[in-house]
Amino acid sequence: MQINSELMTDISASQETNQEILALLGMQEHKGAVQYHVYHTMVDDKEVYCCLSGGIVENNEITFTPIGLGAFEALTRINPEQADYFAEELKISNGSIKAQVEEVLMKVPARAKVCFIGDMTGELKESIAELFPLALN
Repeated sequence: MQINSELMTDISASQETNQEILALLGMQEHKGAVQYHVYHTMVDDKEVYCCLSGGIVENNEITFTPIGLGAFEALTRINPEQADYFAEELKISNGSIKAQVEEVLMKVPARAKVCFIGDMTGELKESIAELFPLALN
């Protein structure tokens, strides 16, 4: 399986969400674009869109970090008429992160939107950066 991901620089969350996140980060004066980890991914010849969102899943409920929610919102703004969304939690305790990502990407339909959820700046930082260039470097 060949996976190639490219960071999408032309997609973001809503202006309101971006302003809330900038305020949370103490960057209210920032005037440029707000970039999230949203990727155009090719799995062999299948096109998929992915985001990397900080958060956890407990009792089938997703609790996003504020930036993780922004990334998910940005993902939803790609081809809004396309409604195939998938959310998958990644955990080191479940084995190889690469194998977990590959399994998800193989089973979703073409042009699906996949939100990968987990501790992106902690335990997943190194292994996720191998699959998604520029991820959390």
